[in-house]
Amino acid sequence: MRLGRLSFAAVLVVHLAAFGLAAAQAPDDQPWLKPYDGPSRSDVDATTLDGKVLCGYQGWFNTPCDGSGFGFVHWGEGLERPDEGRFTIDMWPDVSEYAAEDLCEVPGLRMPDGSPARLYSGFSKGPTLVHTRWMREYGLDGVFLSRFVGEAANPDRARHVNRVLANVREGCHREGRVWAMMLDLSTGRRGDAKMVMDDWKFLCDRVKIREDSRYLHHRGKPVVLLWGLGFKDRPWSVEQAKELIAFFRDDPKYGGVYLIGGVDAHWRTLRGDSRKDADWAEVYRSFDAISPWDAGRYHDDASMDRIRREVWEPDLAELKAAGKGYIPTAFAGFSWDNLQRKSPGTTVIPRRGGAFYWRQFATFRDLGVRTAFVGMFDEVDEGTAIYKLADTLPVGRHFLGAEGLPADHYLRLTGEAARMIRGETPLSWTMPADPSPRGRGAGSGR
Repeated sequence: MRLGRLSFAAVLVVHLAAFGLAAAQAPDDQPWLKPYDGPSRSDVDATTLDGKVLCGYQGWFNTPCDGSGFGFVHWGEGLERPDEGRFTIDMWPDVSEYAAEDLCEVPGLRMPDGSPARLYSGFSKGPTLVHTRWMREYGLDGVFLSRFVGEAANPDRARHVNRVLANVREGCHREGRVWAMMLDLSTGRRGDAKMVMDDWKFLCDRVKIREDSRYLHHRGKPVVLLWGLGFKDRPWSVEQAKELIAFFRDDPKYGGVYLIGGVDAHWRTLRGDSRKDADWAEVYRSFDAISPWDAGRYHDDASMDRIRREVWEPDLAELKAAGKGYIPTAFAGFSWDNLQRKSPGTTVIPRRGGAFYWRQFATFRDLGVRTAFVGMFDEVDEGTAIYKLADTLPVGRHFLGAEGLPADHYLRLTGEAARMIRGETPLSWTMPADPSPRGRGAGSGR
């Protein structure tokens, strides 16, 4: 199954075509890009990847109420017209803790009690601060902030992605979490290495992320996850890949990073969705660490065990011998029926009440994995989100419910998994019957 981000590039290209690509820039009306100087705490150690469970964070949602001018981007298409348009999400967020001013009514859509259905925007700071508060409350260490470089290169859309960055940075400071950049190369066929390098230069020069005390470092180097090289449905060449890796590693001003490759799960054998050219083997082994994209590669216990034998175990053996890191992906489940215009239930990988998710972490702990990536914190588009999800759903549209579980079930489960990965609790193949209550793990990761 070729799921998740492998086909998301096509969706992003549509948005980029509408916005038009241009050189990366930051208009003077983006004061939030100055270095953060507000309240801060340091609960989670920002000097190491070791013992961390880090969530991918999209923050890509808009509403017509946020002032950005993008409508309901990433929630759906044409939703501004009552009873029209279509949703591109498969799960509905629990919005009960967001401030009223951060929510926007979806015209014509009602909840079962007759109240209007409301959604939040990532452009607004409030929802992100709620998210980072949840991370502290449930013991999640922090985030890899997903930054699509094609969007960052567009002066209109860059305003949104830069605002999300500022929101995440402030939230991590206020709640003592860590953050690092995940530069996503899903740019369609209009991207090039210069676009990526220019964006990193902008982040270093204007945002000064390397000097941010909550920005994640490892082995004394700022961490960057470069996602998307080597996938066969992306146009990046071996030459471009080598140029980018050399830049992040060796550039006298902007290099010296700890570079993680977000690559296909079959990077080592050049199978699956990896490009087959033998030169890619050298590219993959040029990274400091590998983070394989595992979402959709297994759907039950048997297929997960097969991935363990064929992928995770030999990957770890090779990388450990080479002194390199390994950060596998855990995902709670999957569904993109609405995004792909499929019949309800067609694309679902069942969550099984969290048992599917927990077994991945138990396997990682059994293998000695010390850092895990959660894909994703907030991606309701593909049904992988682990933040608070609603089980009471809008009337008349197809969404997956939360299986009758509490809204915070997956946050609790992720916090427990993080403690197991760090060795604070023993390995258990059985999912906790009652994951930890709110408030535990507030100082995790130290």
